[in-house]
Amino acid sequence: MLQRLSLLRNGELKDILQRCGWPVSGTKAVMAMEIQARSHRSRLTTYQRSRPGMLEPAEKQLDEHRILSIDMGIKNMALCLLRVSRQEIFSSEPVTPEILNWQKFSLYDHHLNHGYENSLNSGTQDMDFASVSLAPLATALARQLITTHKPTIIAIEKQRYRTTGSAAVQEWTLRVNKLEAMLHATLRVLQEEGIWEQGATHSICPQKTTGYWLGRYGLTDGARKGTVTKPLKVKLVKSWLENGQNVVYKKSNFLAADTASLFSKVSSEAKTRTGEKLDDLADCLLQGLALIHWEISRLKLLEGWE
Repeated sequence: MLQRLSLLRNGELKDILQRCGWPVSGTKAVMAMEIQARSHRSRLTTYQRSRPGMLEPAEKQLDEHRILSIDMGIKNMALCLLRVSRQEIFSSEPVTPEILNWQKFSLYDHHLNHGYENSLNSGTQDMDFASVSLAPLATALARQLITTHKPTIIAIEKQRYRTTGSAAVQEWTLRVNKLEAMLHATLRVLQEEGIWEQGATHSICPQKTTGYWLGRYGLTDGARKGTVTKPLKVKLVKSWLENGQNVVYKKSNFLAADTASLFSKVSSEAKTRTGEKLDDLADCLLQGLALIHWEISRLKLLEGWE
C-alpha cells in the first residue's frame, strides 16, 4: 500500500486523511505512512478485560453498535445515542443510524436529581470546581452512562489544552478539561473492573468533526470561527431532520423526537425562537455520525487498495 500511496499527490493524501478522520499534517511521506498505519485500526473495535488492569480486543465483536457521543460541558452537556448495525456499515448502501436518545443537561442539576447532593463539597447552589467536588460528578455520570445507555462505543469531545498561537485557554475550558480527564479515567476503571463488559472510548477533536462535515457539504469557505460554524452546523442538522437524511428517529421515541422538534424552530442565530441554544445538541450528533462515516471511509479505502 505504501508504494501506491507514494504515487498520490499531497492534496489526494490529505483528502484521504480528512475523509477517515485522521490527522492531516506532515510531509507526503509522513502522510502516506500515517494512512498505512491507521488503515487497519477500526475505531469500532470493542475491548474487554483480559486480566486485572489489562484490556484486549474482544474475541467476538458485536453485530450492533450503540454509539454514545458526548459534547462536554458542566452547565451545558449534551449527548446523543446512535444505533447502527455492523451489517449496515459493511453494506454499499447509505447508512442511516437511528437516534435512540438525544438530550442536553446541566451536570450539576443532573447530579442533584440523582441523589448525590451530599457528596458535593459545597453548601450553596454555586458549584465548587475543585477536583474533590468534580470527582463524584464524573464517577456518578460514568456509571449512569454505562448502566442507562449500554453503549458499545463512547465518543467524548476533546477539550482545548493549549493556546495554539491564539488567545489564552479560558478558565472555564480548563475546568471542563479536568472533568473530561476524570470521565476517561472512570470509564477505564469500569472496563478494567468488568463493570462495563465490552466497549471502547475515543477522544474526538471538535475541529476535525466540524471540518469533516462542513468540508463535505462545501461550507468551509471562511468558516473557521465558532460564531460562523455553529449556525452552519445547526442548519445542516436541521436540513437532515427535515429531509430524512443521514439519520432517523422514531416519532414515538420522545427521547429523540422532542429534541429533533427543536430544530424545526431554529432561528438564524442557531437558537430556537425561545432562545434555547442548539449548537451543543448539533455537535454531539455530528460527532457520533462522523465516527461512523470515518469507519466507512476506512473500509472503502481498504477495499479500494485490495
